Amino acid sequence: MKHPLTIALMSLALAATPFAAAAQLSPLKAVAAADDLVKSGDAASLDEAFALYLSAAEGGAVWGQYNAAEMLYEGRGVAQDRARSAELYGQAADQDNLWAQYKLGLMLMKGDGVAPQPSRAVTLLDAAAMKGNIWANYELGDAYLQGQAIPRDLTRAKFYLERAAEQNNAWALLRLGEMYRDGLGVPASPADATVLFEQAAVQKNAFALVALAGMIAAKEATRARALLTEAAAMGNAEAQAALAE
Repeated sequence: MKHPLTIALMSLALAATPFAAAAQLSPLKAVAAADDLVKSGDAASLDEAFALYLSAAEGGAVWGQYNAAEMLYEGRGVAQDRARSAELYGQAADQDNLWAQYKLGLMLMKGDGVAPQPSRAVTLLDAAAMKGNIWANYELGDAYLQGQAIPRDLTRAKFYLERAAEQNNAWALLRLGEMYRDGLGVPASPADATVLFEQAAVQKNAFALVALAGMIAAKEATRARALLTEAAAMGNAEAQAALAE
């Protein structure tokens, strides 16, 4: 027969383990506890946070599924496992979580840790985009513009990029500017392209700085060089090459 003190110590040790602690909390409380651990900034607590998120995920908590997926995707507090992260993103996406729809859609579009599934990727990204997810709008618009993972469709590219640009997304503004500069799916308009590049450049997008420099070089050579210098300082290879000529 074990001494009462021995039993108490064993119980305390068990409760101190992350998985035991997670099992004692409801899914919503487990998510809240994990959030607190992550916010503390203590790297040593990340494994416990992951255990809490995973326990919550198994209990059906959407943010437990999403945050556990994030940690697995990044390899933060747990060994990186993007295939497993895709499963958890999928569970959260099935509960209509727009960020999970975006993340899983992007993984499936690019074949990031999973086999590419372009048609499912489009469905997920569109679902997130229609809920106002700015990055889902950008990524889907860019995918239609590039025509690599999915067939090129400039009309759809413009539709999604405009939605992201309305939320002042610098990359969407840049891509729309390129469409107007090059006449891709829209009448070529240097004036419209310049305005869009200006809006992206204000956000210190290095590629927009280079694109804007190209638009104004003939009339504003001094400013164009200043823009290239700024982009080059950010590590932009095109700007560096242009300044070296």
